[in-house]
Amino acid sequence: MNLSQSLRAIYHIEDSTIERLTQVLEHTKYSKGSRIIEQGKNSDYLYIVISGVVRCFHEDGDNEATLLFGVEGNLFVSLASIVYGQPSQTSYEAITDTELYRISFDAFWQLCDECPDLMRWQSHYQLYQLYTLEKRSTLTSIGDAYTRYQQYIKMRGKNTISQIPLKYISQYLNISQETLSRIRNRIARGE
Repeated sequence: MNLSQSLRAIYHIEDSTIERLTQVLEHTKYSKGSRIIEQGKNSDYLYIVISGVVRCFHEDGDNEATLLFGVEGNLFVSLASIVYGQPSQTSYEAITDTELYRISFDAFWQLCDECPDLMRWQSHYQLYQLYTLEKRSTLTSIGDAYTRYQQYIKMRGKNTISQIPLKYISQYLNISQETLSRIRNRIARGE
C-alpha cells in the first residue's frame, strides 16, 4: 500500500507532512473478528488499512446494520470521538486478518497544528465520510436488489466482495441473505 497515494486520494498533502506523519504512525494487526473500535466507547485513534477488510456497523439490541467496508488504503475513525470526544456511534471489526496503521488523536491534532495542509486534509476527509454515507444511501435505496448488487460489484470489485461474508453484504445492501444468494446464483449462471 502506498500511504501517500491513499492520503492524496482525499486531498493534496505535502511530502514533508507525509514524512512527519509516517514517523508517528504505529503498525498494528487485528485477527479476523476482532473489534477495532467499539460502539459506545471512546476511540483514541485514526486508522489506515494496510491490508485486509474492515466493516463499520451499528448495533441496536439484536439488530445490526452494516454501514461501510474499509479495504487497503481506506481510512476510518469514529467521528464522534475525534471531533466531539464522545463514544463511538458505530463499531469497526476486522472481517479478515487485518494490518493497520494508527495514530492517536493527540498526535494527529498536534500534527494538524504544525502542518496546515494536514488540517485542510482532515476537513476534506470529514466531507469524504459524508459523501461515502450519501453514496451508500443512494445505492441502497434505489432500484431492485439485483441492480443494487450489480452496482455494488462495480463499486467494490469482485475480489473485495469475495472476502466479505454474505450476511454483511446483504445488511449493507438492505436485502435478505436469501435474496442475495439467489442473485449471486443468477449471476453465476450468466443470467
